Amino acid sequence: MDTLYLVAGAKISRRDNTIEIKPQEGKARRFPVETLKHIIVLGEAQFNSALLGFLGKQGVRLSFHDYYGYFSGSLEAANPISSGAVHLGQAQLILDEKLRLSLGKSIMNAGLQNLINNLRYYQYRGKSALADSVADMAQHQTNLARAQSIEQMMGCEGLARQAYYAAWQHISPALAITKRSRRPPADRINALISFCNGVVYSICKHELSKTHLDVTLSFVHAPTQARASLALDIAEIFKPVVADKVIFTLINKQMLDDGEFEENDGVCLLSEKGKRVVVDALREKLDLEQIGELRGYRALMLREAFKLQAHVLGLSEYEPYVHRV
Repeated sequence: MDTLYLVAGAKISRRDNTIEIKPQEGKARRFPVETLKHIIVLGEAQFNSALLGFLGKQGVRLSFHDYYGYFSGSLEAANPISSGAVHLGQAQLILDEKLRLSLGKSIMNAGLQNLINNLRYYQYRGKSALADSVADMAQHQTNLARAQSIEQMMGCEGLARQAYYAAWQHISPALAITKRSRRPPADRINALISFCNGVVYSICKHELSKTHLDVTLSFVHAPTQARASLALDIAEIFKPVVADKVIFTLINKQMLDDGEFEENDGVCLLSEKGKRVVVDALREKLDLEQIGELRGYRALMLREAFKLQAHVLGLSEYEPYVHRV
């Protein structure tokens, strides 16, 4: 088990060479640290400096998500994998506006194609009302290819995503989303999008840490030391095929009801029970679903990161992942 998801409030501590998780209710469980590399905290957690030192030596990352489900920070080993050649290669690609724009377009085009293919999947299965949305998004994709700057490219992506979310109602009335609201999510679909996207970002960041890439040097989003913006880039490719597909499955199979949400004063969040249902569905897709010769989208994210690293080093041309309908 590479990743442990903590949904409910719990105390995390070291017990010999194991990690003990003691929930607020129920029995404590221990996990061997040798098989654990990532703990995603989706609820409240208590821990001490002794645990942090232990996790740091063992190379186990702690990722934290806020009240609304968004990634808020992480604790990780003090000496991450680094390479001067890769760092310089990333910096050179970013400083050359033409090269950065070309790579950024490649990443965003793959993300848009994955959005379009999600709609085409249902269009080919009788949801004919999606045809206009697919054509609209394809036009935005064409405009993206013609963009002359990162800002123009992001504008095209934003318009395409608006059309994409507006089309969800044609997949199912239960998926209808009036407006994308983030902090806080205003309804159930927005709550699901925020929560699932946050988990995808955490996983992308973790998989990037296994390479020599600098997560603060990105090509689509503005590079900054304040966040792992390269993980945001990679997440654009995988949010449609992981987060969105999980949401479609949960809604279409009616796996969520009133007990999975907490709704108060125009704010909607997943309940503890709801988080468990969603996390189980995400784990199925991230760790178990077969994609070609790979098992789980987590492995695909890691391969994507190594493909990008090879491009940075000039070893091969980067071709982002696009899922087939």
